[in-house]
Amino acid sequence: MEQSWLASLLIFSNLHKLTLTIQVPRIKPFKGILPNSSYVKQIVLEVENLSLETAKAIREENPYSYVNMLVPKLDNKFLRGSKREIAYKKINENFEEFLEKGILIRDTVPCHYIYQVSHRGIIQTGIWTSTCIDDYLSNTVKKHELTRADRENALIDYLQQTGVDANPVLITYTETKAISSVIERKLNGTPDLNFKTPDAEHKLWKVADVAEVEELNKAFAELPVSYIADGHHRAAAASLLGIERRKLNLKHTGTEEYNFFTSVYMSTDQLQILEFNRLVKDTGHYFKEQFLSQLSENFNVTVSETVIKPGQLHEFGMYMDHTWYRLIALPHTYRKGNPVADLDVTLLQDYVFELILKINDPRTDPRIGFVGGTTPIDELAAFVNNGEYAVAFTLFPTSIEQLIKVADAGEVMPPKSTWFEPKFQAGLVIHQIN
Repeated sequence: MEQSWLASLLIFSNLHKLTLTIQVPRIKPFKGILPNSSYVKQIVLEVENLSLETAKAIREENPYSYVNMLVPKLDNKFLRGSKREIAYKKINENFEEFLEKGILIRDTVPCHYIYQVSHRGIIQTGIWTSTCIDDYLSNTVKKHELTRADRENALIDYLQQTGVDANPVLITYTETKAISSVIERKLNGTPDLNFKTPDAEHKLWKVADVAEVEELNKAFAELPVSYIADGHHRAAAASLLGIERRKLNLKHTGTEEYNFFTSVYMSTDQLQILEFNRLVKDTGHYFKEQFLSQLSENFNVTVSETVIKPGQLHEFGMYMDHTWYRLIALPHTYRKGNPVADLDVTLLQDYVFELILKINDPRTDPRIGFVGGTTPIDELAAFVNNGEYAVAFTLFPTSIEQLIKVADAGEVMPPKSTWFEPKFQAGLVIHQIN
């Protein structure tokens, strides 16, 4: 996993003659492809945790859904090629059909976009734009997560075959007056798109005026650093594909769309980070009382009459055998001064999963499960009550300050450390790289 990212840096260094001559802003406006306002609620699609079965059901019920660009219906028995080749051909046909029929509409001038989503009583606003792959490769956009080559390759294949870049990378930065003033100014106007999904309201404003575009470009160029919050694999895949496209294009200038990937920038005060709770299949070879005794060596363990949703760092909830427990990490477990070692997900991994349960690799061990913070705690407890899991752990959310410390130190977050909100609707703003 780490090798794939390092390999991309080596390739990048070998291409320095190309990349160092490119003079581009860190963000770049693009001619976005947006839903026709008459169809927008039918087009956009929530892809987080979308199953194949659900995708097929949506496709059958809604011919306008963006799912047709992900799981196309293969209804022509006479097409030649592998199933994968036929699927990509059908996706491309569907995409062109949506454009021809005006279901999707391409902007006539390059734009940045102001995006705002209101959900669960929270309003979050950011700038939907495109980011130069050089900023990813040079670590100007800092990372905190390792990527897997298999996921990168699947995303590269899709981008290469379709040219459709529709799922943005979420990037965060420290708020600046220059950027905020543009956002505030646009929010006073009428949005170009305004629609509701079952659990949220979405608004989109185009930044098409040349002077405002340049104002944003300049403001972002002055940012010393930004951080990937969510979407490391998408950024890695776009960057690796961009490198290959550079090598194949003898007339490469650096302004081609394959040099950029779609991204939404939200300042740190706009982001919401939820916890990633844990489930484990068993307590190893320990009976209940033995397991509790083992925990007490590194945690203050007390029984609770109520559900435990931690309210501070180093506090955990544990549900086992129809009983809630509060776990408070003892001081010796976290006073290390290392930004990764001090994370609650690290404490739980080191002092419970690895030390007691012998779960050494949470990425691959089938005994452990992860549940994002949007899932109600009673549903988490239900996994234990029905016998699917033996124990549930609730955590306090990792803070954006902790994430930045990890990224600044060049370290990597443990798997499933953060659940970021918002999640974006596929098909809302499409960046085409071909």
